Amino acid sequence: MSASPASTSPLDEALALLRDGRVAEAEELMKRAVRQAAEDSGEHGAAWASAQSDMGNVLLRAQQPAWAAECFRAAVAVAVAPGDDPQRRLGYQLNLGIALALSGRLEEGAEVLRQSCAGRLDFFGREHLGYAAGLEPLADVLLRLGDFTGALEAIEEALPIFQRAGHERVAGSVALRGVILQAAGRSGPLFAGLRDLPDTVVERVAAIAAARVHQGIDPEAAYLLVAHLANALRERLGPDHVATVGAFSTLAVRAAERGDHAGRTAALRRVLAAYDRQNRTEEGLSAAIDLAEALNAAGETEKSLLTYEDAAARAERTGRADRISQALFDWGLALQEAGRPEPAARRLGEAAAAARRGDDPEFLGQITAAYGICLQHLGRPAEAREALEEGMSVMDPRGEAAHAARDHLVALLDGRECDCARLRAALEEAYRQFVVSRMPDGLLARFDVRIVGNSFMVDVEFQQEPAEDELQRFNEVVRAGHAEFSRTVAS
Repeated sequence: MSASPASTSPLDEALALLRDGRVAEAEELMKRAVRQAAEDSGEHGAAWASAQSDMGNVLLRAQQPAWAAECFRAAVAVAVAPGDDPQRRLGYQLNLGIALALSGRLEEGAEVLRQSCAGRLDFFGREHLGYAAGLEPLADVLLRLGDFTGALEAIEEALPIFQRAGHERVAGSVALRGVILQAAGRSGPLFAGLRDLPDTVVERVAAIAAARVHQGIDPEAAYLLVAHLANALRERLGPDHVATVGAFSTLAVRAAERGDHAGRTAALRRVLAAYDRQNRTEEGLSAAIDLAEALNAAGETEKSLLTYEDAAARAERTGRADRISQALFDWGLALQEAGRPEPAARRLGEAAAAARRGDDPEFLGQITAAYGICLQHLGRPAEAREALEEGMSVMDPRGEAAHAARDHLVALLDGRECDCARLRAALEEAYRQFVVSRMPDGLLARFDVRIVGNSFMVDVEFQQEPAEDELQRFNEVVRAGHAEFSRTVAS
């Protein structure tokens, strides 16, 4: 005889429904379970409280913490009868505090979690995992409330308990302590305890800390947190470990967001060096292109172009037409932006040749269109027409690249110049007027603007040495103009 399958609880069934995206059905199932518990054992009994708690857990997973909190509150309100397990009520209370915090009721959540910790201390004792399990969420809520001292006290009490037990929650506690230390303005190491943890736990710390960066942390604090994490991982796991490389990649992104060009390029150099030491050709190529873009954003034009050249050589070593054409295309555009049309045309022509060996007609169209426009601006109409017609024949005619290619091709067929020079001159004059009109009379002797590539170069001469406030005002207006008109240049 075969054994009959074990019965599935309403909670298990509801969680399965949630995994299938059937939220309303899961909620209705748990409502029926609560009603059934009330009919079977009486409302406000132990079975009813357990059903309320199960429903709260389902609602938490369904991203409905406010409703979940009311379910847990109902469960907590049930008096513990003789013979009942008091741990159940402690669990309900802990979940109530977490649900309140998740629904934005931080003060109320913190108070419930304090009560939970007090009850856990009495029941489990100070060295028990059950006590630490209450301290960790309390530390998290206190952090969100700005009580950094209280948060640090709670997590530093919980952490050694998890460590002594070898519990998996040690990773989350180490990550949370780092976040709290950063928020509290600590200048020392934020992840000093990594040296005492196994590699697998350190990797988990890295993942949790990286995720917390996206959870409402101030951008400046997030940047510093990632910097501390990346350096701690480099020292503990080594510069080539996947977690270390991932942290420095994140650091580069954060640095770009805050305009820290030096930090961005330094982080990308570490990423690139790690890939090179491991002979990871594809990843190294991507990192080299990222570094070239970062150097260009930093105004390091020569270094950027050399890095694009290096990226093109790396692409050649892959032997892949798509990689080669992309690297050459990026290099050609960078040369164009740097005001070097002749070498730009050579690189774009090479990119087109490589793209013809690939299987992406849309990308081939974009490359040949850019190549044709570059040739047209160099006064080579026959070659330009051939490239533009090739581009128009293979790419989506509705795209921006096709629109630009069509305008240039029409100009060629009509035997006239394209509008680029006129538009650039108009844009330069608009930027110049934007600045001059906002300056006080008698300050500027001359203010000229010239577009180089996709950026503006300004040349200024003052009638007399400007005062500090005048210079500050001038710089603010120039930056505002750059922001305003750069969008037009880029388009």
